[in-house]
Amino acid sequence: MTLTDVLEKDLVKVPLQATTKSAIIEELVDILVRSRHKYNRDDILAAVLAREALGSTGLSDGVAVPHAKTSAVDAIEVVMGITPTPIDFDAQDGKGSQFFFLVLAPEKESGAYIEVLVSIARATVSPVMRRLLASARSADEVLRLFID
Repeated sequence: MTLTDVLEKDLVKVPLQATTKSAIIEELVDILVRSRHKYNRDDILAAVLAREALGSTGLSDGVAVPHAKTSAVDAIEVVMGITPTPIDFDAQDGKGSQFFFLVLAPEKESGAYIEVLVSIARATVSPVMRRLLASARSADEVLRLFID
């Protein structure tokens, strides 16, 4: 399973409005819950924050991947957002993050969960891809970048 298998237009937001780590996580969760009414916001948020408390999911080069395995979802879900300017997400390289991928999976989906995380890492390793993502102005533009 790859990022393009699970990323949908209604789960991509450009630009995100939040300007803090906790607000980014909440905004991403809210995007998911608005699109998938069956999910409970508080349960999902608690799972993501519990995982984040174990160690920051801010990677490097402007990429952050808050994630959790949780019974609060019944399928793998990915929400993606881009901020106009990098924000502090306690990233490994000490720099701000601009590209956010919320990844959620049911407990039984460990293999697919790891595959999606790896797919995100591969898709965002290129400086050219990150520059193109930073210049994207819509969900359609973002999706085209991952598909092309």
